[in-house]
Amino acid sequence: MTPSADEPRLFECATCGGIGIGENRPECCGQPMAATEATDAAVSEPSLETLLQTVFEMSGTELDVCLCVMEGGELTVAALAEQIGYDRSVVARHLNHLAEFGVVEKRRRIRPEGGHVYVYTPQPPEVVRERLRGEFLSWIRLATAQLDDLQREKVEAIADARTDERQWTVFQEQ
Repeated sequence: MTPSADEPRLFECATCGGIGIGENRPECCGQPMAATEATDAAVSEPSLETLLQTVFEMSGTELDVCLCVMEGGELTVAALAEQIGYDRSVVARHLNHLAEFGVVEKRRRIRPEGGHVYVYTPQPPEVVRERLRGEFLSWIRLATAQLDDLQREKVEAIADARTDERQWTVFQEQ
């Protein structure tokens, strides 16, 4: 399946094995990277829920909170908790996580009767999309490094083995 012209494509460096994602052909090691060929992958397409849970550590509850803020405009923890029926501490925890991502803006507002309250306002959809995309690309970079480390560890373990025993057991013990 070939991506359409406006979809990001996956590229790989023939020299170092680095991976790039984008609409335009990136360069690595002084050469243009080669587009990877789409194959029938053994990996299934992730659902939005799986993607959010895996990459952003976002639960279904947090997604509910996020969507309610996106829909409801400026809200306090108390108002949102009442609206969606979750405990205030759960809502506050999820809102703070969403604020870390930059999906919602957290501001302190002084109350006329004294004290203060935090209000949460959604960022525009294009800002949310870009923030999540940036975090996703960071996650890909880290995941790729993990795969590179696995390969390196496997090769080093086999090379260092001074036995006729199978070395795959090294990875089962970790």
